[in-house]
Amino acid sequence: MERPGRSRARAGATGRLDSAALLNQIAGLDAETQRRVGDAVRERRVSLADTRSLAGFYAADWARKVTRVGEMNFPEAARRLNPGAGPLLDVAIRADGSLRNVRVLRSSGNAELDQAARRIVQLAAPYPPFPPELRQQVELLRIEAPWRFDPRGQVQVR
Repeated sequence: MERPGRSRARAGATGRLDSAALLNQIAGLDAETQRRVGDAVRERRVSLADTRSLAGFYAADWARKVTRVGEMNFPEAARRLNPGAGPLLDVAIRADGSLRNVRVLRSSGNAELDQAARRIVQLAAPYPPFPPELRQQVELLRIEAPWRFDPRGQVQVR
């Protein structure tokens, strides 16, 4: 059964494939691929360990800001629980500095701490717009950031 919108190369009476149908199918697939690439948002993942790229510098500034906001909004649960490890977050920031989303990639093992980290990222938004050079490269920056809450009231985003 053929799928709608797709043509199939048909075998002729001699059992040979119809080359015109094959070429049309290839052209259609190529056009579809080009359309999808054009529609895709230019995004880049960056690690806080990246100290050489524009994206890495932006991520380092982001980490400093969320650390400050986190220490001003330190979760009481972190003082009570004395956690060994915090969550790993995936933070997506648009070129204008707005927060697209924040997800927990790996839980701390405590839902309250995971939610506190997400809340801190949301409280710190919006972030500065990307510098022009970075904006030319990407429209969306994804920062993977491990968190740690120190019971003395410090937040480490590394």
